[in-house]
Amino acid sequence: MVKRVPARFRFRSEKDLEDYLETRLWHTGEDLLVIGRQLKIARNEIDLLAIDSTGLIYVVELKLHASPSVIAQVLCYRRAFKGISRENLIRVVANGKLQIDLEEAFQQRFGHPLPENVQELPALIIIAEDIHRYPAYSILGMLDSGEPVKAFRYEVEELTGAVRLVPCCRSARDVKEGTHIKKRPSARPGDMISGPRRPVRRVPIDENVRRFWLTHAQDFKPFVTFKSVYERYSDWVDAQADDDIHLYQSGHFGSQLSALTAESGEWTRVYIAPQDTMAVPSSPRTYRAMGYTRAAYQLNPVGADTEL
Repeated sequence: MVKRVPARFRFRSEKDLEDYLETRLWHTGEDLLVIGRQLKIARNEIDLLAIDSTGLIYVVELKLHASPSVIAQVLCYRRAFKGISRENLIRVVANGKLQIDLEEAFQQRFGHPLPENVQELPALIIIAEDIHRYPAYSILGMLDSGEPVKAFRYEVEELTGAVRLVPCCRSARDVKEGTHIKKRPSARPGDMISGPRRPVRRVPIDENVRRFWLTHAQDFKPFVTFKSVYERYSDWVDAQADDDIHLYQSGHFGSQLSALTAESGEWTRVYIAPQDTMAVPSSPRTYRAMGYTRAAYQLNPVGADTEL
């Protein structure tokens, strides 16, 4: 069964991510002092602004998903610092949300005074759950030009909620191997991959459909396509002497069958590839997806938790 990261351990917004990383930028491997948060400078608003012991400024951009526009965004932020003086930096930081006395905070953190000359262009750090391939290649281009830029993909440990930053986009090999892309939960053989949940719709179940399923379900174990079930149902209706039993169209019958199997929890509706045979496929899906379009039913293992 594929486990999901509990909702309480997920970052629901960039603000949540910002709250977490404000005091944990050591995850980046740099010894940084955060001196600004949502800091406004030259009509730009920077997620986190930090400085290291040499006086190098770091612009930290946080994203749940780093879209193609993120590079233009961070370059715009960096340009806002072009030519900024030491005095102006002190003033901007003091007027920010954190209201930090930069000279005092720097002395306390690093044990020596703030350098007289701050470096003109800041280093860039991009942190996201995943990074689009366009900015990933743009980061490589910046590195090739000697630009000080780092990128990280954050991961949340599914059981404890522990967060770690995974360095990515450091080389062409990195990008080719997809280190910038969020890793999806991998399923063991026989596991079913759960799709988006839909609201449960209550479907009236005809008693004759119920009777058919209860008397024939044993014949279908452990796996059967919906087409085979419907063909058997059609033959069963034709064989009945009772004129009150009528044949439902496949769509209406399918809705009732889904409701029936949901009641008992004994079977799970899945989708398989068109070329799959009647043998149990290795990785059916519980939602319709590209390449998985044939509806089928799979018997759940005895004692298994059917909630994915």
